[in-house]
Amino acid sequence: MDDMTGIYETYEKTGYLQKHFRLFHIEDMERREFAYHYHDFDKIICFLGGRVDYMIEGKKYSLEPYDFVLVNRNEIHRPEVDFSMPYERIILYIGHDFLRTYRGEDYDLTGCFCKAQEQKASVLHFPAGITGRLYETLKRLEEHTGEKRYAGELYEELLFLEFMIQLNEACLEYEHAYDHRAKYNKKIIDMMRFINENLGRDLSIDRLAECFYMSKYHMMRQFKEETGYSIHQYISEKRLLAAKGLIREGMGAGTAALECGFQDYSAFARAFKKKMGMAPSDAGDNQR
Repeated sequence: MDDMTGIYETYEKTGYLQKHFRLFHIEDMERREFAYHYHDFDKIICFLGGRVDYMIEGKKYSLEPYDFVLVNRNEIHRPEVDFSMPYERIILYIGHDFLRTYRGEDYDLTGCFCKAQEQKASVLHFPAGITGRLYETLKRLEEHTGEKRYAGELYEELLFLEFMIQLNEACLEYEHAYDHRAKYNKKIIDMMRFINENLGRDLSIDRLAECFYMSKYHMMRQFKEETGYSIHQYISEKRLLAAKGLIREGMGAGTAALECGFQDYSAFARAFKKKMGMAPSDAGDNQR
């Protein structure tokens, strides 16, 4: 592993950024386990080498060198790595709110992430010329990251924005670049979509089993196998994340709890503090 790995792992654990964006170049050569997790920011991975299947919200993508992986904030994901060869990638962590400040009449730097959600596909394959240009911009950003020079942080931001402009232009020009070859269990994907669209409603095991015509025990086992989460864990995590988002947008904590399916505010507040490390009433002021 390179020297950036320790810093990278810290960010994995804390789940938040103290800067608008952060770049890591990592090469794992020793076996390590990657747990299912999510972040409070968006993530882009430029996959450089190895044998890796990337799991995102129940879908498995077999990566090829120079694929770009887009992981939206709060999407549950992890890589499945064959450590018979090194796993190398460049990663960008991107502040969710920061990127949304770059929207205009003729541009939107969040477009690639929005399109990934619309297409229900998180991996991009571009023609070689486009891939080469994107990679070269990333390498220039890597070379200047942390460099002590006049207006160094500003120059880093300019290079980052250049990369995001190029990436969004490529996504508009090559709509077929989104990889729809992921492997997944359609019924589980449909169930995850149903859960995310109905967080404020009854999502009991019995109700889900009835809606999807499945034995509840078979359903629970399959869901765990496909996502790494129990159904209860998944619903609880998604409800807490949705509530946090509403509170950040200005909604009162009690109203947000009800909107996201929590009937008991005390139980919600305890779960929120345990997971987020803060009281719900503090989330609106928290910009980490």
